[in-house]
Amino acid sequence: MAPDVRTIKVAILGRQYTFASRGEETDRHIQKVAELVDAKMREVQYDGSTPIQTAVLAGLELIDELLHLQDEVSSVEADLSERTHRLTESLGRIFRDAEEVTPRDSGVSTSGSED
Repeated sequence: MAPDVRTIKVAILGRQYTFASRGEETDRHIQKVAELVDAKMREVQYDGSTPIQTAVLAGLELIDELLHLQDEVSSVEADLSERTHRLTESLGRIFRDAEEVTPRDSGVSTSGSED
């Protein structure tokens, strides 16, 4: 059965837009996106700018922010990968050192049962 398709209306820079929606969560997401676009357009709008100029400037600003965030995520991922690698190496050394200190087969049973 197809999901319930309905519409949601949002306002961006004083104009109403209607979008198809597939549920309450999607409605909230569309509303949030529209609010962010509206806020960015109001931020970049200047006296005498046309709606299309405002939209293009807002789009450029939003993509610039996105690219900066992607760079930050890549940097954090690289840092996390390096830290994970160092931690794995440290744990490997600890386990190897522990194996050297604790003999594997001393001939003594630790299970408490006799053979």
